[in-house]
Formats: sequence, structure tokens, C-alpha cells
Amino acid sequence: MLQIPFLDWTLDEIMAFFKDDWILAWVLILSGGLLAVWLLENITDPIPLLGTIFDGLVAVGTYIGFFVGILDIFVGYVVWSDPVQSNAIIVAGILVLMGFSLVMRVLSKFPLALVFALAVAVFGAATIYFFLLPYADPLIPVLGDIAVWLTSGKGLLVIGFIIFCVAYVIGGLIIKLIQLIGKIFASRPVSALVGLAAIAIGVIVILNPALVGLVVPWP
Repeated sequence: MLQIPFLDWTLDEIMAFFKDDWILAWVLILSGGLLAVWLLENITDPIPLLGTIFDGLVAVGTYIGFFVGILDIFVGYVVWSDPVQSNAIIVAGILVLMGFSLVMRVLSKFPLALVFALAVAVFGAATIYFFLLPYADPLIPVLGDIAVWLTSGKGLLVIGFIIFCVAYVIGGLIIKLIQLIGKIFASRPVSALVGLAAIAIGVIVILNPALVGLVVPWP
């Protein structure tokens, strides 16, 4: 049977893996490349074959970048939370910023307020259903009849609709603000600048980690 040791690692082992200077540097460089590839796409547009290739890379990189962005945020947390690397704020900051930019490239395309409200409505209706199910017995005075109706299809639709409306109004305002910030960071010019900065910091981590506050060697 195929064995993938990485899947058996504990959280501490995974965090230790990313505490290697070379691993950290290449996370910065490769992630930065995903953000900065937009520059190459524009430069190669007039060239038929290369233009098509880089258009494809940008399209694929957008969705791969979502998962890379989550990884960047995690690695940024690893750097930030390590007491030994308390001075490496620039490295942690650029990783989190880059991760946020990559993640929002995808999330900004979806109606997050609608998705959020729908998820809360489904979760809320399911919670109420399982809570009231033991009481859904007509033989139980008053509460039994109410519980029977609330756990019926019509009742769950009403409950879900009410929760959806409340969650959409309250959560929508917060999510719209996050989307606005996300669209700024997911925009091509900002993404390219953040990507180039990440690549530069990655090179510094390889050549002279002390310049960005990393201890040499990282224990």
C-alpha cells in the first residue's frame, strides 16, 4: 500500500518542517511567483504561443493559489508564533499578506455573504431539528405539537429562512468589508508588488536570513 509519511505527521512535526530556512525561502519565492506571474502574462500577451501558455498558468494558478495561500498563512503563523524568531515580523507579515491575497483571488469571485448566510441557516435549522426531535410527540402537552411542526419540512424551511435573513443582514455587512479589502489585495498590481516583495525576501532568507530577523541557524 502506498505510504505518505507526511499525512501521519503531527501538527508539531509539520510546523518543524517549515522551520527550515530553505523550505521557508522557497515557500516565499514560489508563492510570490504565483502572484507576480500576472506581469509575465502581460509581457507575453503579444507573443502568440507564450501568451497562451501564461494565460493558462494564470488561470490554473488562481485556483492552486487558494490552497497555497492557506499554506502561506499557516507558515506565517509558524514564524510569528516561534519565540526564537520574534524579530522576523517582516517574514511573517509578508507570508500572511501574500496568503490573504492568494485566497481572496478565489473568494472574491463568490457571493460570500450569500454562502455564509446559507451555511448558518442550514447549521441553525439542523441544530434546532436535533434539539427538538426528542420532544416531537403529540402526546406531550403544548410543546409536543410545536416541536412536531418545527421539525416538519415546513417548519424547518421557516426556521431556515428566518436565520438566513438575520445572518445575511448582520454577516453581510462584515463580509462586504472583508471582500472590499480582499479585492484590493487580489487586484493584479497589488498582487504583483506583494509577489515580487515575497520573492525578494525569499532570496534574502537564502543568502542572509539575519537581515529579516531570522536566527541563523534556525533550531
